[in-house]
Parts: sequence; C-alpha cells; structure tokens
Amino acid sequence: MMMMKKRMLQMILLLSDCVLVSSYQSNSTVLCERPDRRRTRKVRAGESLYLLCPNNSCQKGTENGSYDWFKYLNRTIPLEPIGTEESERVHYHHSALYILWSTLNDTGLYITRWWYEEDKCDEYETDIVVYEEFSSELLYETATEQKATKINCPVCEHQQATFLWYKNFSLIPNQESVKDLLIRNSSKESEGIYTCVCTWEHNGIKHNSSGSRRLTFTESSLSFSPEFILPVNNSVVITDVGAELILQCSVSFGPNVCKRCSIYWGRNKMSGMDGYKQENRKQDGTIQSFLNITRVSELDLRSEFRCIAKDPYKVVFVSVTLKRQASVCPVILACMCTFLLVLALGGIVKWFSLDLMLFLREVFFKLNRKEDGKLYDAYVICQRNNLDETTGQTVSDFAGSLLTVLERYYGFKLFIHGRDDLPGEDCMNLIETKIQLSRRLIIILTPETGTSSPAAYDLQVGLHQALVQGDTGVILIQLGQMQDYTHLPLGLQHLLCKSSPLVWRDGESSPSSRFWKRVRYRMPVAPSHQWSSAKNTPLECQRLPV
Repeated sequence: MMMMKKRMLQMILLLSDCVLVSSYQSNSTVLCERPDRRRTRKVRAGESLYLLCPNNSCQKGTENGSYDWFKYLNRTIPLEPIGTEESERVHYHHSALYILWSTLNDTGLYITRWWYEEDKCDEYETDIVVYEEFSSELLYETATEQKATKINCPVCEHQQATFLWYKNFSLIPNQESVKDLLIRNSSKESEGIYTCVCTWEHNGIKHNSSGSRRLTFTESSLSFSPEFILPVNNSVVITDVGAELILQCSVSFGPNVCKRCSIYWGRNKMSGMDGYKQENRKQDGTIQSFLNITRVSELDLRSEFRCIAKDPYKVVFVSVTLKRQASVCPVILACMCTFLLVLALGGIVKWFSLDLMLFLREVFFKLNRKEDGKLYDAYVICQRNNLDETTGQTVSDFAGSLLTVLERYYGFKLFIHGRDDLPGEDCMNLIETKIQLSRRLIIILTPETGTSSPAAYDLQVGLHQALVQGDTGVILIQLGQMQDYTHLPLGLQHLLCKSSPLVWRDGESSPSSRFWKRVRYRMPVAPSHQWSSAKNTPLECQRLPV
C-alpha cells in the first residue's frame, strides 16, 4: 500500500513538471531539449548574483551560439524575457545572468535557452531562492570529515574576484584571496559554519556574493550533556490573570540531537500537563518546546512550571514561576504627587527668589567685603520744579517713602541735591563730584521729566557717567503710568530699552513690599551697620526738596 502511494506521488510530480515545461515552451515554435536536471542557487537579499549557464558546453559556446534568458512567472504568462541592457538591475550577457542587489521578488525559476544551431537549442533550468536573512536553508552541503579537509567556495566559480573567509561569522585571518580553504589537523573544534564572501566588479561597481557550508565531524563516542539556553533557572514571568502566555524552553544537545533525547514541560513536580498545549521543534542541535497557556489562572500564579530535558544518561530541569503584573495606579499617583511637589517647590522658589538672593547677598558681602572708595550708596535725580499739583504731590509722597525705607529702615546713604549740599558751593562741580562718589544713580521718572527741568544737568552728568564711563549703575523708578517715553532724553530712552523701570504706586511704602525689595536688589549691598544720622534724624527733616 505504501509503495503504491509513493508511485502515485512520483507520477503526479512528473505530470506537473511536464505541464510546466510545456507551458513555457509554448512561446517557441522549436522545442528545445532539456539535457540537464534543474539546479538551485541560494542568495541573500542585497547581494549580487553572477549565474552562468549550467552546462559546460553552453558556457563555452558564446562564439558560435546565441542565448535567451527568461523568468518563469505563471501559466497565464509563462515566460518573461530578460533584457541585455547593462543599466538594468537584472540582465544577461551571452551565457551569464546578472542579478544585482537581489530582492525577495527575484526568487523564481530562470530558463537559459542556448541556440547552438539555427534551429536547435537546449534549455536549462535554475531555481534561484533569495532569503531575507541568514538561515540554515542557505547552507549548501554538509561536509562530514575525519581528517584534513578542503572547503571550496560555492559561489564565484568562474569569476575574477577576491575572497574572504569567515568561521561562525568571524573573519579568518591570513586567508584573503583564497578560493579553497584548507583546514589542517581538523578536529571537533573545527566544526562550524564556513562562509566565503567574494567581491567582483561589474561596470566599475563592486558587488558581493557569499556562500556558506557547515562542517561537521562524526565521533560516535562523543556525548554532550543537555545545556539549557532558555529559560534561566528560577526565572519569573510577569503576566495577568486571563492573559494568554507562551513559555519557551530551548535545550542544546550538541551538534547532533540524539534520538532518545527529549524535552517537555511539567507543573508542580508532575509531568502531566492536561489542559495545556505543547509544541516541540528540532533545529541545529537544539530542541525547542513551547507551552501555550490560553488563559492564565490563579492556580497558574501559584504553580511552579518546569522545563525537563532528558537524554539516555540524565534528566535535568529548570523552574519558571508566574507573577501578577503590578498595578500602575500607585506609580501614576506617585508621579503626580512628585510633579505637584516639584511644581509647588518651583512656585515657592520663584516667589521667594528675590528674598533668597537678598539674604545670600548680605551674607557673602559680610564675608567678602571690600572698600571701593565711594561715599554714597545712591545719588537721587528727580524733577523738582515746574510740576503740576498732582505730580508734585506724587513726588512728595514717594520722597517720604524713599527716605523712610532706604535710609531709615535699610541704612543706605543717599545724596539728595538741595538737602545734602552746603550753601555757596559750586553747583556744577558739586554735582560731578557727588555723582562720582555714588555707587548708583536713582533717576525718578515723571511725565514732566525732560531737558528743560532744573535737574537737567544732574541727568546729563549721570547719564554720561553710566553710559560712557560705565562706572555707575542706574536704577530707573517710574511714578505712575506713562503712555510712552518719547519726551525723555535719548540716553534715558536707551537705558529703558535695556531695562524696564520699576513702577511705584501710591501707598506702596512698606519696606517688605515687592517694589522696595526690587529696589533694594538693584542697590549695592547695604553696609553692615545702620547710618546713625539716618536713624536719629526725624522723618520730617528728611523730606526730599520739591
């Protein structure tokens, strides 16, 4: 019965082959002979292929014969002619077919038609298989040897090329341009996958082709203990109740898996696994077993799963346990709390940054205090005449706050023209001298501030000192709102472009207000002692002259 089935299968394959041949020969009025059997060439995607006609006579008959190359598509369109234009990626020249930078679409059956006479031809078939990545199917033949052996490169057989050899994908030194690799004193350590990479040129462009062979040695007395590749013993797999889970176990038994070697899954020290699906595969000396858990249960979470490997001499196993996946809610809550805390700390730091800077500045000044030869902390420049009643009152109110906060509370020493000068002194010389002895200029801006005011000379000297010489810092204080600054001198307009003025509003006289903190931040560091004259002088005697 088995023999009959085998014969029937052979007849079916023979008939299908005849149908295939008749389908692609139907395009020609002459029936070509097929003297050779079909051959197979394997190539990796991205590499190039130089394919000669499979027959030796066909290869050498380029002078007296002609050639046609085709690719078999399907029964509807049996043959697709291949062109001879060398600019095309797939083309042929006489008996050689070029497939440059091959792709997966190049896989298929290729027909070489050789016309050795006008009405006589032979056809040869070649299966070309393009693999996307390296696999064991790319290996040509397995060489089994017991002594020194020579491994020939399966590609670039009739080409001028340079060669590189690799063992297990590592370069073998001192084997450049060697087409046949000789292995002397071969042993078990010589086993592995040997790959040759040949580099050849076509139209001035370099192309690579590669071929791999596996070399093995048979030693009946040699045995290998099972070695677990996956999983690691006592490993934990994170999952959820109700989820589908596949556990993988991979065990190496040496180059050749023995017939009585096996692996299987067990649970809780029991080999039976009813209700679970197991699937085993053998590949490259290893056995892989997959345990499919359709729905993870609470019982599975409390169980111990074992992958058991068995050979004729011993039984070994590794354990795997399942663990419920931790909830992400605590993590999200912790992240939100951390974010809010950082946000709050950032807001606090931003709000109190001015106070912190003032405090640190006082501390570092006391530790690194240096004398600069200046007599006054600031020279006050203000419009004092030609003011309307409202502006004059605003200036008067601000003057009281300025003297109270900066001099009496914080101990700064201010020079105010009309208060601190002596009668009969040269006004211009006095102004220049006092400005040079001041660390800052406080310029009070009002809607009437301009060059026509009596304080114009103060302003000109102060701007020259700040802008030209750069020795004195300027603090601009604006009283009330201003639509624009076009009425101000150009020097003031330049300073306003570089730094916005501090705007004072009526009633803002508390030393702890943000306005006075900003003024104090722009002032030089306060001396370590309060000025006794500022402390002991009554407030009404310190009014700024208006």
